[in-house]
Formats: sequence, C-alpha cells, structure tokens
Amino acid sequence: MTEIHRAQWKPCRFMLEKPRCMEQRPVIGFVVDSAGDWGGASRVIFTLLRLMTFERMEPLIVLPRRGPIQQELEERGLRYVIRGPFTEAGSIPNYCSAYWHTLRFLRRERVRVLHVNFPSWRPAELLAAYTLRIPIIAHYHVVNDTAAPSMKLCRAAVCVSRYTAEHSRPAGLAKPVIYNSIDLDRFDAGVSLRGEFGLAPANIVVSFLGQIRDIKGVQDFIAMARRIRDTRARFLIAGECRDPEKYPGSYTVKDLESMIGTDNRIRYVDYISKPENLYHTSDIIVVPSRWPEPLGLINLEAGACRKPVVATRVGGIPEVVHDGVNGYLVAPGDVDELTRRVQELVDSPEQRRAMGAAGRLLVERDFTTKTVVEFENLLLRYASAPSVA
Repeated sequence: MTEIHRAQWKPCRFMLEKPRCMEQRPVIGFVVDSAGDWGGASRVIFTLLRLMTFERMEPLIVLPRRGPIQQELEERGLRYVIRGPFTEAGSIPNYCSAYWHTLRFLRRERVRVLHVNFPSWRPAELLAAYTLRIPIIAHYHVVNDTAAPSMKLCRAAVCVSRYTAEHSRPAGLAKPVIYNSIDLDRFDAGVSLRGEFGLAPANIVVSFLGQIRDIKGVQDFIAMARRIRDTRARFLIAGECRDPEKYPGSYTVKDLESMIGTDNRIRYVDYISKPENLYHTSDIIVVPSRWPEPLGLINLEAGACRKPVVATRVGGIPEVVHDGVNGYLVAPGDVDELTRRVQELVDSPEQRRAMGAAGRLLVERDFTTKTVVEFENLLLRYASAPSVA
C-alpha cells in the first residue's frame, strides 16, 4: 500500500472488539487479494475461511478494498480490515510510513502468523512482519518459477498440488502441499439452467467453463464438438471473452462464432456467476487445457456435482482426475483422443453415472474436511513455533 492511515484499519466494529473467549487463541492474519469479487485464488481462500470453524485460532482478514465478502464476514462475526495494495519499494517516505504503521498494527493485534494469499515482490508490510518475527506463510496457487525477494522472508509456501510444489522456487523454501477445498453445500445448491437455455431432457450436455483463451483449449473444445455428430449432444461454453489486445491469447465473441461456424449445437453462454448451476445443467465437463494447470479447480467442482470429466494430462490435473475412475485424461491438443473419450461418455449413461459418483466420493474424502484440517494444523504449528529472524 502506498500509505497506511489508521482510518484504513477500522472498517467495522469487529476490528475493535475482541470477545473475551477469543483472547487465548492465536491471532492469524489472512491477507487476501480481493474482496470476494474477483479471481480463483481468492475463491480458494474464501472457501477455506468459510469451512474453518476457528475453534483453535482467531482470524483477522485483511481485505484490499470494500466488496461483497464484507457482508458474509460480518454475518459470521469475523474481524476484518480494509487496506490498499502492498507498498513496494519506490517512494522512501511512503515505504517507511507503510512499514511503521504495519509494525504497530501487527503488534497491537498480536498477530502470530501472517498468511499471504498471493506472491509479492518486496512490500514494506511483509518486512514489518519479518521484523517482529511473525511467521509469514505464502500461498502458491500457480507455479512460481521466479521467486520474489520477499519469499526470503517467508517460512513456507502452501502449494495447491505436488506439481506446483515441485516446479516452484525458491528451492530451499518449505512447500507443504494442501489441496484446494470444496464447499459441498454450495455445489449441492446448484440448479439446472436447461429450461433457460432451451435444452430438452434428451439432450446430453457437454460443457466448458473457464477463461476463453487459447491456453485453456477452448479451440480444441469447439473442434471436438464439431466432430461429434450425435444429434442429442449440445455443447456449452461459459466464461468471459476479453480483449486480446489487453489479454494476449484471449478470444472475442466473434472469434468463437467464427470457430463454431454454422453448428447451432454449440453455444456460448457468456460468463456465469454461479458455476454450480452450469455443472447441474451438464452431463459431461471438459477441461482441455494446453498449459500446465496448477490443479484445475473445475475438475473438483465437477466431481462435487457428480459429473465426469475429460481433461488434459497437464500440470496438477492428474492428481485429481484419475484416468478411467472419475474421468478420462487425454494429451493436450489431441482433438482426436478428446473426441473419442467424450463420445464414449455421450454413448454411455451408466459410465457417466459411475464416474460422476466416483468424483463425488473423491471430493468428499480428500478435498473437504481433510484439507481444511491440514491448513489449520499448518498455521497452528507455525503459531506455536519458536520465533526466528
């Protein structure tokens, strides 16, 4: 943040009031990069915060701005503060001001561990935490192959997959693997949009969700859809089309229309704010990524909704999609293999049901309570560890 003023640290009464029963629990600071209004990484941390009971720790959530998550935090009685962006090296007065204000804030709030949900370069705020010997825990949602100088201040970086841990730097930093958690209640509450989209009960719906970019393989999804001639099949594409001038590799709506051509079975349905509804609309989910996905959250969300997945064998996806069990894995860019596997599922409702059930079982077993407890145990271990500069 360029400056920190005391007013920025008191957005609500939860900042100032501490119930007596909370005093014995260590205060864990959670620095997030959105206010619940953007980004998969913030979705992951807010899901964790939603699933944690906080019986063993007291959370203090640090938001970058006002946003929709505030209402939920207030309803749950969770303390939060509003801040600006981290203060990077530049203006010496601003940097020093941010450092000293953060130092006083962390000391006053007795923060024992600071969890940072995104990598940063060399912010004054992390230097203040390091000065106080507060353990700093980063969270790697993607591979970080160029370690920022601030990572030298961190004790560990939580990684969302083994792939992410093995390919991230710095080499000597502890990188515990804690997979993303899934909020089953949210995905169980999803509703079908078939009526809204004019889909018949007999239609077999194959869907793509995600960024409309070349690295996500949406072009392979369309090529696959055009090769499947089954008249029952319908294909939905959900996600935001962005300006390729600003976001290289993105496709516009016109680009999609050009690739789709005259095949009216393929439909772009724009960005859907509640993806759980699209999962409940679909019979098969396709994740044709061409880049090494750190984990592929869509694969887990599809499993939560009992949908089989056909995904590419890249990055951390094979850690959550078990070939032939809860879905199929194919080579990236291999449209022939992608088509064959999707066609198999289109032809077999029994296989779809079996793989969907296996996906749900996998999520229930490994990606709900288990991951939350692992995350809590990690934070508490550092909260009780001896301080080191």
